[in-house]
Amino acid sequence: MKSRPWLIKIIIISALVIAAAFFIIHYIIWNNNYRNRIYPGIKIGAHDLSGKTLDEAKAYLVKQFQKIEFSGLKFQYNERVLPLNLSVASFDSDLSYSALSFNLEETALAVYGKDETRTFAKYLLRVFSPNKNKQVKTVYTLNDDIVKDFLRDSFPELNINPENAYFSLTDDSKGNYGLKRNPEKPGKEIDYEQALSELRNNLDDLRGNSVIVRTHSKYPTVNQGDLNNLEPEVLAMVSRGNLILRQSETNMGTSTDYWQIKPGRLISWASVDSTNGQPQLYFDQDKIKEYLKNTVSPHIDQAAVLPRFEIKNGHVTSWQTGQNGRELDLEASAAAITQDFLSGKNETTLVTKEIIGEDLNTENNFNIQEIIGTGHSAFTGSPSNRRRNIAVGAAALHGLLIKPGEEFSLIATLGDVSDKTGYLPELVIKGNKTVPEFGGGLCQIGTTVFRTALASGLPITMRQNHSYRVSYYEPAGTDATIYIPRPDLRFVNDTGNYILIQARIVKNDLYFDFWGKRDGRIATTTPPTIYNIVKPEPTKIIESADLKPGEKKCTESSHNGADAYFDYKVIYPDGATTTPIQEVRFKSHYIPWQAVCLIGQTASSTATSTINNVATSSPALSGNIVSPDQKATGTPAATSSLIGN
Repeated sequence: MKSRPWLIKIIIISALVIAAAFFIIHYIIWNNNYRNRIYPGIKIGAHDLSGKTLDEAKAYLVKQFQKIEFSGLKFQYNERVLPLNLSVASFDSDLSYSALSFNLEETALAVYGKDETRTFAKYLLRVFSPNKNKQVKTVYTLNDDIVKDFLRDSFPELNINPENAYFSLTDDSKGNYGLKRNPEKPGKEIDYEQALSELRNNLDDLRGNSVIVRTHSKYPTVNQGDLNNLEPEVLAMVSRGNLILRQSETNMGTSTDYWQIKPGRLISWASVDSTNGQPQLYFDQDKIKEYLKNTVSPHIDQAAVLPRFEIKNGHVTSWQTGQNGRELDLEASAAAITQDFLSGKNETTLVTKEIIGEDLNTENNFNIQEIIGTGHSAFTGSPSNRRRNIAVGAAALHGLLIKPGEEFSLIATLGDVSDKTGYLPELVIKGNKTVPEFGGGLCQIGTTVFRTALASGLPITMRQNHSYRVSYYEPAGTDATIYIPRPDLRFVNDTGNYILIQARIVKNDLYFDFWGKRDGRIATTTPPTIYNIVKPEPTKIIESADLKPGEKKCTESSHNGADAYFDYKVIYPDGATTTPIQEVRFKSHYIPWQAVCLIGQTASSTATSTINNVATSSPALSGNIVSPDQKATGTPAATSSLIGN
């Protein structure tokens, strides 16, 4: 059979025409429908974002974010459903914070795709992929600790520690001791990891479903019968009488010189554990350390005094020399007690450790010659408690030296934030109650120090913006929050010389000056770019049992949500040991923040209610909410030490 060249040509030409038509048609579809839109099949959970422009996707995502932000995270145990409010409001904005923050820009970019994925070829691969649907996860930041604390506080009945069987002493009032064997008790605990995992799955897919709270059992390892063979050993322990704890010779005469540990206390330290199936008696180190911390440490510990310096007439002068401190070494002392007692001794010398305060004096050559950077913020409108805390925080930093090469930590430098160090509490709203917390106003310190470090051209190693825009820290994007134990504000002194911190408060303005020696570096920051403005919900009204009927107290007014960024550039001089130019973009995301007002319950109120449809917000409350001599009392939540957010 003869070949037919013309037929082969027709087939080839037809195939080319069909292929060309295929590509032309799909190119037209891509160019008209998807070149600047999200590709088909792109979803976040059940949310189909196909065909939306980037701006349309952002608008849609903002609405979904707001639904979750305003309704809170819901947790359910049996028939009880409790919401975790994502924002905790306060009468001092520094103490307000959010447990969840969605990242609009990164989420929108994840569904839209980067430039390199927006080509026609990538579109074809997407369309003709065997799996046409592509799931994208939401980008967000979740504070796990806040969620765990909420679960722990809201469902306390679900956390029960198991108890091993243990010995205790009985007293017949004539000084005769008897030994009692106490039975074991099983326990249970909230499965925090399971709850967080389920919550993250919901957030990944933008679902507001309730998270089912589950528990897992915790069992004792020693039962009552296991104690039988240990009775002779315990009785021998009791018969030895008191254990004496003494201070070291260098500490003698400072306060209490010794402590007597009676047999009843010794027995309470003794625990039973099962090793290879055999019950054994041992001293519980945690119980010993708890006793030492509460009873002994207050008589031994002395804080180190850091050296402080001041600029007078352009020169550094010393107005507080350093002084070493000491601290009871709980770990080493507990180990010594155990070792001494088990080896037959009835007396132990406690172990202390020295805390170096660094003895610097005016004869040292600090090479401090000039101001290398100044930061500023205003606190106009702050109530008196907040002003007091700003002054105390500024004084805690004033005159301190930062060594060459040292990473400065603001939280570590501030130290204890409580009434003991001069701070006043402020009220935060949790549920429909107000509880006092410490730390209001200290984000004014954090923000101002951050701006000073930028002006000085120092490398910033840790900085976090507030959850929402705070009026004291405008323009948005230039603030820094601190919260024990983190986020912290940190930076490195890479100038090669000491840096001296000087604080100034002029009426309603806070300044920090960093003194040192200029090395020729040039630091610049661009004005912040603020975008993605989102309006908040109307004022939230909460009926409160803490107020008189009809009495009303409101937090700071509402704030728009937004994103912001600014660019930070440091140009180093010739001969510097670092890269000649360092560039960093500081990004900030602020959630929309609604004002919150508490109103005293009226006689007709049958239940606490929350109303979200009030047209206007009340002015921020000013003045002293808690008197200066009031101390925080009650639950741990009511006496926590909180710095900013």
